[in-house]
Amino acid sequence: MKKRNTFSFILLTVVAVLALSACGTKPQTNNTAPQGTDQPQTQQPQVKPEPVAKPEVKQGTGVYNGAADPHTVEIEINGESQSFQLADGLDTVVAGLKEGDAVTFEYSEQAVEDDATAQQLILTKIQKTEAATDGNQNGSSGQQVGGERSKTQTFELTLKGKKETQTATLAQGEGYSLYVFDPMSLFPDQNRVALAVDDNYYAEMTKLPSDFNLDELQKKGEQELASIGKVKKLDKADVPQALTSSRLFLQASGSKVTRQYIVVENKTGGFIVKVIIPRGESAEGFESYIYTSLESLQANK
Repeated sequence: MKKRNTFSFILLTVVAVLALSACGTKPQTNNTAPQGTDQPQTQQPQVKPEPVAKPEVKQGTGVYNGAADPHTVEIEINGESQSFQLADGLDTVVAGLKEGDAVTFEYSEQAVEDDATAQQLILTKIQKTEAATDGNQNGSSGQQVGGERSKTQTFELTLKGKKETQTATLAQGEGYSLYVFDPMSLFPDQNRVALAVDDNYYAEMTKLPSDFNLDELQKKGEQELASIGKVKKLDKADVPQALTSSRLFLQASGSKVTRQYIVVENKTGGFIVKVIIPRGESAEGFESYIYTSLESLQANK
C-alpha cells in the first residue's frame, strides 16, 4: 500500500512539472514574410532640377577686323575694337569673312570663372551685310562718295533733347543699302531694321518700281493703318526733320502702338517704309535713329 502511494505521488509531480512547463512557453510569432512577397517601400519625393536660365541673346552691327587667334575675333563697333569668343561651329563662318567687311551679329555674355565682375562675349551668329569699300566720310548726308559709299558715316541726331554726333555702319540688304547705328541691326532676310534690345521696334522696307503712283499708295496705306486708329497724313512741316526725302507720311496711333506708312524717294529710287513704334521708353530714341537711317536708304545700282 505504501509503494502505491509513493508511485502516485511521483506521477502527480511529473504531471505538475509538465503542466507548469506548458504554461511558461509562449507561442512564437513568425514575422518573416514568405520569400517572393513584395514589401511596401517608402517612395522618396522627386526633386525637379532647377531650370537653367538661357543667356540673353544680344545683337549688333560693326566692321569685322579679323581673328586674334583660332578662337577669338575682333569687331569694330563705333570706332572701338571688341573681342568675341567663337561659339561652336562658327569658325567656318568667319573663315569666309575678310577684314573690313561690315557685319551684323548676335552674341551672349558669360561670366568669367573666378571673376564675377568680368564678362566674356560669346559670338553665336555673324553674317556679312555689304562688300565694304574704303572712302572718305561725307558729313551727315549719307549719300554716295565718288560712286561708292563709305563703310562708316558720321551723323548728327537728337537724343533726349540733345544733339549728338554718332557713327553708323553701312549695311547691305537685297537691292539696297543704308547706314545703321549700333543700337539697331539690319535683318536682310526680313528687310527690317530693328532695335537690338527690343525687336518689336522696327522699320520694314520695300523697293518701289520707278513708275509708282503716290495716290494709290496713299489709299493702300490708309487701309492698312485704319485698324490701329484714325489715320493722319502729316504735312511737310510735321514730318520729322531727319526725313527730308519723305514723299508721303501717314500715321495712326492706338493705345499700345503707333504705326507709320512712309514713302521715301531720292535719286536712286523710292521705297515704302512701314514703321512700328510700341508705346514705351525706347520709342523716342528709336525714332531718332530710324529716321536718320531711313534718310540714308538707297537702291543699289
